[in-house]
Amino acid sequence: KLGAVRRDMRQMSSNFKAVGANMTRSLTLPLVAIGAASANLAIEFESSMAAVKAVSGATAGEFKALEQSAKDLGASTVFTARDVAALQLEYSRLGFSAAEILNVQEATLNLAQATGSDLAQAAEVAGSTLRGFGMDASETAKVTDIMAASFSASALNINTFQDSMKFVAPDAKAAGV
Repeated sequence: KLGAVRRDMRQMSSNFKAVGANMTRSLTLPLVAIGAASANLAIEFESSMAAVKAVSGATAGEFKALEQSAKDLGASTVFTARDVAALQLEYSRLGFSAAEILNVQEATLNLAQATGSDLAQAAEVAGSTLRGFGMDASETAKVTDIMAASFSASALNINTFQDSMKFVAPDAKAAGV
C-alpha cells in the first residue's frame, strides 16, 4: 500500500507541475506581455508630451492642462492619450497657443472620427486651413463641420482636401475671402 501511495503522490506531483507549466504559458506570459505593452504606451505618451512641451512653449500650468486633457480624452474617446498628444503637437507646430489647443480638440476629434483619419492628420488639416484663411481658432468647429459635410456629400476626402488647401487658402486669404 505504501508503494501505491508513493506512486499516486508522484503522479499528483507530476500533474501539479504540468498544471503549473500550463498556467505559466496561458496566464503569466500574456500578463507580462500586457504589462510590457502598457509600459511602452506610457513611455510613448510621455515622449509625445515632452515634444508638445518643447514646441508649444506652454507655461507649467498650461502644460499640465494639456497633459490632463490628453489623458482625459484618451480615457473617454476612441482615441488614445498618445493620439491626443499628437493632435496637440500638430497644433503647436502651427503656432496655436495652449488655450487654443484646448478649445479646438473636440472639433478635431469629431473630424477625425468622421473622416477615419488619425488625430495628427485631422489637426494638421484643420489647423492649416484656419491659418491659411486667416481665421480664428474659435471658428474650428464651423470649419471642421463644413469639411466633414463636404467629405460625406462628395468624392472629396481629407487627403485631397489637404492637397487643394495648399493652393487655395493663400489665394483666398490674399483676396480677403
